[in-house]
Amino acid sequence: MTQPIDVERATELYRDWLIALKQQAALATINQSQAMMRAVMVQLRRALAPDQVLAVANALPALPRGIFIEGWSLHDQMVVPASADAFLGQVRAQLEAHHAPPASLVQDVFAIWHRFLPAPNARTIGACLPPVLQPLWPAVDA
Repeated sequence: MTQPIDVERATELYRDWLIALKQQAALATINQSQAMMRAVMVQLRRALAPDQVLAVANALPALPRGIFIEGWSLHDQMVVPASADAFLGQVRAQLEAHHAPPASLVQDVFAIWHRFLPAPNARTIGACLPPVLQPLWPAVDA
């Protein structure tokens, strides 16, 4: 059975993200890229109000959108990080059993999103970030 072209394209695009993240973060494998991407997504989702979760999800392409909202509920308790370092610590804790990620892991994931997303989508995500995470988001092109 063949895959519909949109599923193949979504998979290809997401693989491009993972390859770019592998290069950006100097990782050994795209499995590490996937673990980093998912950890940042899960932690970011926890730091956002439901309307922001949906806005970020809608700014992402189909496959990353599904990963971002997988397991999420409107009733999840929002946990706003006290600082960027606290957020990084929460993300790193999710990765401890998998690999030792670089200190720049959040910025690396955000950089990939910013690079691959259309500018309006990138601006939407940047605007939804909690204030303590906004300095980690790449500057929006004028």
